[in-house]
Amino acid sequence: MFRAFKHAATAAALIAAALVATPGAASAGSNGYAYACWIKPGSVTNGGCAKLYAEGDFLRLIDYTADGWGTRAQIQKLLPDSHGVLQWVNHSSACFDDTSTSNSIKGYTVCNYNVTEGTTIRVHTWASHSGTTAYHIYSPSITA
Repeated sequence: MFRAFKHAATAAALIAAALVATPGAASAGSNGYAYACWIKPGSVTNGGCAKLYAEGDFLRLIDYTADGWGTRAQIQKLLPDSHGVLQWVNHSSACFDDTSTSNSIKGYTVCNYNVTEGTTIRVHTWASHSGTTAYHIYSPSITA
């Protein structure tokens, strides 16, 4: 269903179209990463983004706006259920960043995970505020 783009111009045009048509942006790079950004309806800027790197299996998160909403992300992997139907399953605990997070490095929070090589993975990114979640978006899939 999802494809990595070999031509940067094609990917850039599709990303631009996605920004106009959806409340978030998601993309997969041909060099082993995928990202997804949540955007509040009516806003022109990203609320926060997560970038998933296949090599090293780590997430890099940033929350762009001091609006009370933090950015959360989680790795999901594609696995067959007991009937052989492929489904997305949460692989990791959620990684969290907000504009006041003290463990941020240059504004980013980095969470490192371990995913078996060859596994199809994606990143689920969303906003959270006082136990409420909103603005969910999923990146295209990549291979760990």
